[in-house]
Amino acid sequence: MLRRSSRLALGLGYAVLLGLTAVLFHAQQQQAVDASNRALKVPDGDDARNLAALAEVVPDDAVVLVGFAAAGDLPLPAADRTALAGLPDRVALLPGVAACREVPSPDPGLWLHAVSLRAADPAASAEQVVAAARAVAPPTVRVLATGLARIEGRIAERVAAERRHIVPWLVAALLLAALVVYRHPALAAAALLPALFGITWTGGLIAWRGEALDPVAALLDPVLLTIGVAASVHFVEAWRRGRAAGLDATAAARFAGEDQRQPAFLAAATTMLGLASLCVSPVPAVAAFGLHAAFGVALVHLFTFALLPAWLAAMARGAATPAAAASRAFTRWPQRIGRHRGAWLMAATALTSLALAGLPALHADNDPLTMLPASDPVRAEHDELAARLGGVEVFHLLVPAGSPGGEPARLLPFLAAMQAQPGVAGLAGPVLRGDEGDLAAPLLLRPAGSAVRAPLFAAVDLAARVLGLDGARAAGPAVQIARDSALLVARLVGSSWLTLGLLAAALCIGLRSARLGLFGLGLNVLPCVWIYGAIAWLDRPVSVATAMIACTMLGLIVDNTLHLLHHYRLERRHLEAPAAVAAALGNCGRGVLLSSALLLVGFLVTTQSRLSTTVEFSLLAMATIAAALAGNLVLLPLALGRGRRRTDAL
Repeated sequence: MLRRSSRLALGLGYAVLLGLTAVLFHAQQQQAVDASNRALKVPDGDDARNLAALAEVVPDDAVVLVGFAAAGDLPLPAADRTALAGLPDRVALLPGVAACREVPSPDPGLWLHAVSLRAADPAASAEQVVAAARAVAPPTVRVLATGLARIEGRIAERVAAERRHIVPWLVAALLLAALVVYRHPALAAAALLPALFGITWTGGLIAWRGEALDPVAALLDPVLLTIGVAASVHFVEAWRRGRAAGLDATAAARFAGEDQRQPAFLAAATTMLGLASLCVSPVPAVAAFGLHAAFGVALVHLFTFALLPAWLAAMARGAATPAAAASRAFTRWPQRIGRHRGAWLMAATALTSLALAGLPALHADNDPLTMLPASDPVRAEHDELAARLGGVEVFHLLVPAGSPGGEPARLLPFLAAMQAQPGVAGLAGPVLRGDEGDLAAPLLLRPAGSAVRAPLFAAVDLAARVLGLDGARAAGPAVQIARDSALLVARLVGSSWLTLGLLAAALCIGLRSARLGLFGLGLNVLPCVWIYGAIAWLDRPVSVATAMIACTMLGLIVDNTLHLLHHYRLERRHLEAPAAVAAALGNCGRGVLLSSALLLVGFLVTTQSRLSTTVEFSLLAMATIAAALAGNLVLLPLALGRGRRRTDAL
């Protein structure tokens, strides 16, 4: 009777869990998108305040620049101009449009109009303007349009499509890979079940709180899914070892729970620490990603132990036990690589030295436009207009009332000098005066990323101070984007050091050995050093996605090392070092290999993303995982196998 009531309670609990999961899944699918990418901007910095002050002088309405180009880039024929003559009146009637005016163009092959948008929904209004322009344009005329509202709207559109496009393909690819490996649907499903519950609960709770989806948050589902699959693989492998030892499905599930409790807890803790270190970022999107991902990792590991024992006991009874040959292959692996120990260590030393030599050349660069692939029509139109006009983005020299910089005799020579700065294409219009007496002088920016623009804006501010133009400074959306990007990358580098400190403490305490803890951390720092060294040697800039790799991946790739070191420590109590390494690999070497392989499959799928940041993150994640796998299966056995005393386990 007691057993029956326990089963009823368990069934009721699972029914409630499924019901809540369905509700949260629906909430996740209804999550709003951050159409203006506000979460990527520091909300309370000096540049945000300067932008607010600038809005008192210059209308802060978003602007869409619409250009009409004839075939062959020749001047527009009179007949085409006549056909387009009614465009300003037609566009001005659109909801969300404040004004439409013709602007002079230095390119005779472009007829330009600037359309000012109201702040309600500038992204949607921008697309309505472009659609109206294309509707009236003759077939021989190309329409080119750009503007921050249109670019941010396009990014938001791609972000919204990420969840519909990438996650289903990722789930299908991981499920297929698990089926190939395990050849049993229940085991393949077990590899994905906790991760699916974890991302649904995490995303659903985030949506329930009313938080919007942004380009950084779009990485959350793929990251949690791959982390969850890696954790589940180790649990499933422990269950299969129990079955190979003669235990029935239920007893093997209990064995797996006992076997995985400590290493899984350590793996979850270290991964959460690595992700939580992102919370120090001043950019809301990055800080939120770190917090949400850490919470999601906790949920994934909780669901692993809450769901898999019952699932495996009930659904995987007929699964075949693993062949002993697989375990023997990993047991013999240390001997095979030991024959070429010198060559392996020389290669690792040379690679590390080369990477360290390249690190000083690392440089940061970031531009929201690069979130879109070069083939995207919105980016292509922006690039063409910027190339033909010399630039399409503007920043302002903001001069407060009462500053000596407001005197024409001092302001005009300063503006002439600023036009000679690299990155400035010239004046972008007349100097405007606000109601309080503040001045704003617009300057046209040449196409460039934050690596060029951040020093330019710093030079403008410095020159204003040196020349006594008190309070004059660079201001505008382009200024905030460039400086926020530089600050973001700098803080992410700092958070990497925080990650190292937290992981070092966690590994030493969790493994109860300072030697093993520091060794495990050092082994996983190497892949990050190699990757950043390669970035430097390839002269690639450090972007948001690149900078997040260290914090995100350190906490993830250390998991396999933890499993190996945990089993090595247990075996070291009664075996010498070489035998302990062989036994540890025999116990969890297959899990290390399979989890890494599934992680690679997962991130390979996410390289098909429609956001360049996700593609870049995925490629670097794959390289880091592959390097970490080599470290775990080659460098770790070579180093641990040299131990002589059993105190290694203490």
